[in-house]
Amino acid sequence: MNSVYKTFNKLIENILVSSRGWIESVTVVSPDGMPVAYNESSPVNHDFVAAATAAIGGAVSSVVELLNANGFNKIDVQLNDKRYLLIRKFQNYYIVCTTKPNPNLGFISLVLETYISQAKT
Repeated sequence: MNSVYKTFNKLIENILVSSRGWIESVTVVSPDGMPVAYNESSPVNHDFVAAATAAIGGAVSSVVELLNANGFNKIDVQLNDKRYLLIRKFQNYYIVCTTKPNPNLGFISLVLETYISQAKT
Protein backbone atom coordinates (compact mmCIF):
# COMPACT_ATOMS: atom_id res chain seq x y z
CA MET A 1 0.00 0.00 0.00
CA ASN A 2 1.51 3.34 -0.97
CA SER A 3 1.82 6.30 1.39
CA VAL A 4 -1.13 8.24 -0.11
CA TYR A 5 -3.54 5.43 0.72
CA LYS A 6 -2.04 5.02 4.19
CA THR A 7 -2.53 8.75 4.76
CA PHE A 8 -6.16 8.58 3.61
CA ASN A 9 -6.95 5.49 5.66
CA LYS A 10 -5.44 7.09 8.79
CA LEU A 11 -7.33 10.33 8.08
CA ILE A 12 -10.62 8.43 7.74
CA GLU A 13 -9.97 6.49 10.94
CA ASN A 14 -9.11 9.66 12.89
CA ILE A 15 -12.20 11.48 11.63
CA LEU A 16 -14.55 8.60 12.46
CA VAL A 17 -13.15 7.98 15.94
CA SER A 18 -12.96 11.66 16.86
CA SER A 19 -16.46 12.47 15.58
CA ARG A 20 -17.94 10.45 18.47
CA GLY A 21 -20.45 8.77 16.18
CA TRP A 22 -21.79 11.89 14.46
CA ILE A 23 -20.15 10.96 11.13
CA GLU A 24 -21.36 7.71 9.58
CA SER A 25 -19.36 7.67 6.36
CA VAL A 26 -16.18 9.18 4.96
CA THR A 27 -15.12 8.93 1.32
CA VAL A 28 -11.97 10.37 -0.23
CA VAL A 29 -12.74 11.34 -3.83
CA SER A 30 -10.24 12.03 -6.60
CA PRO A 31 -10.70 15.09 -8.86
CA ASP A 32 -12.04 12.84 -11.62
CA GLY A 33 -14.81 11.47 -9.40
CA MET A 34 -13.39 8.13 -8.27
CA PRO A 35 -13.51 6.88 -4.67
CA VAL A 36 -9.91 6.58 -3.50
CA ALA A 37 -10.50 5.45 0.09
CA TYR A 38 -13.51 5.05 2.38
CA ASN A 39 -14.74 3.39 5.54
CA GLU A 40 -15.97 -0.09 4.72
CA SER A 41 -18.72 -0.10 7.33
CA SER A 42 -20.61 2.88 5.94
CA PRO A 43 -24.13 2.50 4.52
CA VAL A 44 -23.53 4.64 1.40
CA ASN A 45 -22.57 3.66 -2.13
CA HIS A 46 -19.12 5.22 -2.44
CA ASP A 47 -19.13 5.14 -6.25
CA PHE A 48 -22.31 7.23 -6.33
CA VAL A 49 -21.00 9.59 -3.65
CA ALA A 50 -17.76 10.08 -5.59
CA ALA A 51 -19.53 10.78 -8.89
CA ALA A 52 -21.97 13.20 -7.24
CA THR A 53 -19.12 14.96 -5.42
CA ALA A 54 -17.24 15.53 -8.66
CA ALA A 55 -20.39 17.02 -10.20
CA ILE A 56 -21.10 19.21 -7.16
CA GLY A 57 -17.47 20.32 -6.95
CA GLY A 58 -17.44 21.21 -10.64
CA ALA A 59 -20.68 23.19 -10.39
CA VAL A 60 -19.52 25.10 -7.30
CA SER A 61 -16.15 25.82 -8.95
CA SER A 62 -17.98 27.29 -11.94
CA VAL A 63 -20.10 29.55 -9.74
CA VAL A 64 -17.06 30.60 -7.71
CA GLU A 65 -15.26 31.47 -10.94
CA LEU A 66 -18.20 33.64 -12.03
CA LEU A 67 -17.91 35.50 -8.72
CA ASN A 68 -14.20 36.12 -9.36
CA ALA A 69 -13.37 34.30 -6.14
CA ASN A 70 -10.27 32.21 -5.64
CA GLY A 71 -11.75 28.72 -5.20
CA PHE A 72 -13.60 27.18 -2.26
CA ASN A 73 -12.72 25.01 0.73
CA LYS A 74 -15.97 23.43 1.85
CA ILE A 75 -19.58 22.68 0.97
CA ASP A 76 -22.24 21.80 3.54
CA VAL A 77 -25.59 20.43 2.35
CA GLN A 78 -28.48 19.79 4.72
CA LEU A 79 -30.50 16.78 3.62
CA ASN A 80 -34.27 16.49 4.16
CA ASP A 81 -33.80 13.90 6.89
CA LYS A 82 -31.67 16.36 8.95
CA ARG A 83 -28.40 14.65 8.01
CA TYR A 84 -25.61 16.58 6.31
CA LEU A 85 -23.34 16.00 3.37
CA LEU A 86 -20.03 17.70 4.15
CA ILE A 87 -17.42 18.20 1.44
CA ARG A 88 -13.95 19.47 2.26
CA LYS A 89 -11.11 20.11 -0.17
CA PHE A 90 -7.82 18.44 0.61
CA GLN A 91 -5.12 19.20 -1.95
CA ASN A 92 -6.59 17.84 -5.21
CA TYR A 93 -9.05 15.55 -3.43
CA TYR A 94 -12.40 15.89 -1.71
CA ILE A 95 -13.11 14.49 1.74
CA VAL A 96 -16.83 13.69 1.80
CA CYS A 97 -18.71 12.89 4.99
CA THR A 98 -22.30 12.06 5.76
CA THR A 99 -23.58 12.64 9.26
CA LYS A 100 -26.26 11.17 11.42
CA PRO A 101 -29.43 13.30 11.84
CA ASN A 102 -29.17 16.55 13.80
CA PRO A 103 -25.37 16.49 14.24
CA ASN A 104 -23.28 18.88 16.26
CA LEU A 105 -21.92 20.72 13.20
CA GLY A 106 -19.54 22.94 15.15
CA PHE A 107 -17.88 19.91 16.69
CA ILE A 108 -17.75 18.02 13.38
CA SER A 109 -16.28 21.04 11.59
CA LEU A 110 -13.58 21.29 14.23
CA VAL A 111 -12.75 17.58 13.86
CA LEU A 112 -12.57 17.85 10.06
CA GLU A 113 -10.49 21.02 10.12
CA THR A 114 -8.08 19.56 12.66
CA TYR A 115 -7.37 16.29 10.89
CA ILE A 116 -7.42 17.63 7.34
CA SER A 117 -4.95 20.39 8.22
CA GLN A 118 -2.62 17.82 9.86
CA ALA A 119 -2.75 15.31 7.00
CA LYS A 120 0.00 15.21 4.41
CA THR A 121 0.18 13.08 1.27
